[in-house]
Amino acid sequence: MEFNLENIVRKNIWNLKPYSSARSEFDLYGSDKNELTLLDANENPKGDLNRYPDPLQSSIKEELAKQKDISPNQIFVGNGSDEAIDLLYRIFCEPGKDTVITCPPTYGMYEVSAAINDVSVLKVPLNDRFELNVDEILEEISACADIKLLWICSPNNPTGNVLLKADLKHDWQAQNYTRGGMMDMPFAPEFEAEMLENQRQLDRLFGSFNGIIVVDEAYQDFTENMSFIKRLEDYPNLVVLQTMSKAHGMAGARVGFAFSSPEIIELFNRTKPPYNVNELSQKAVLEALQNEEKTKNEIEEIINNRDFLMEHLNSFNFIKEVYPSEANFVLAKVENATQVYNYLRDKGIIIRNRSSQIEDTLRFTVGTMMECKAVITALREIKEN
Repeated sequence: MEFNLENIVRKNIWNLKPYSSARSEFDLYGSDKNELTLLDANENPKGDLNRYPDPLQSSIKEELAKQKDISPNQIFVGNGSDEAIDLLYRIFCEPGKDTVITCPPTYGMYEVSAAINDVSVLKVPLNDRFELNVDEILEEISACADIKLLWICSPNNPTGNVLLKADLKHDWQAQNYTRGGMMDMPFAPEFEAEMLENQRQLDRLFGSFNGIIVVDEAYQDFTENMSFIKRLEDYPNLVVLQTMSKAHGMAGARVGFAFSSPEIIELFNRTKPPYNVNELSQKAVLEALQNEEKTKNEIEEIINNRDFLMEHLNSFNFIKEVYPSEANFVLAKVENATQVYNYLRDKGIIIRNRSSQIEDTLRFTVGTMMECKAVITALREIKEN
């Protein structure tokens, strides 16, 4: 199926003439503001934050473009990933008419945002191993012409596993190199077959859908798997979401990203509020992105702490299963999960009870080593009692 962007965009959005702000008509950013007499935006002439922020977050996009090896016009910067999620509904989904697919258990905001935008949700649950049911997704797409978005959270929240792999060849090489091998190590025969099957499934999924496939990579930094940003040129109906909230430790700044084709990103920019990311957040995000060594060290620390937490969670007989995780959290199946949750809460340790999504499960965010040890100590008291 040939992807046609105009056919799936809401007509009012396709024809929308965006608001033209003073700061978009005159490109102030990159200029020496002290040499300009700025009387175009009805700003107060005094104050540390008296000027409107860059409406297109140019400095952030330039830095991200270098790091991701893409063009700045393939990047949208938003008020958290939540803004990008909402914009996808507003750009592509007709209220009261269109449908999206989610694959539960998954991030709940996809469904909440659908309800806000009066869009129907068709659920294709993950299988018992928390894997995508690609065949059923394709059946639903074939049966309903009004499906506009497919949401895939990978690594998935709350299960922690990767649902969709961009390129197994890259992952094989990266894993072998990490373990001391060479990047060009030959593939095992069984892996070569798996690699070809993975690519076949990707081509089936993207090629059979004249809608948008959204791969939410909020936890991408905690896995060795290649980002789908590397596949943007291969799949014109792909949008990838990432965030500053997790690996960069900037949840309070509320900044997230969407990566896609220039044509889709232009629709994001056309539809968003003119000044959607404030000046303080823009400066903080740029500084964090440029401090790559600090981020790398913190990611390594979280992964080490994750391994420690998983190892010790596995030592308790009332914890029935600790699921593999490639995120900054661990999901565990726990006997009397709500009782354990309440016990930890009373000890001042706040985790997430996910039993409403997956029966008898608790989700542990990976904190500092001291916090991880506090969890284990509290759980050991349960065991002793």
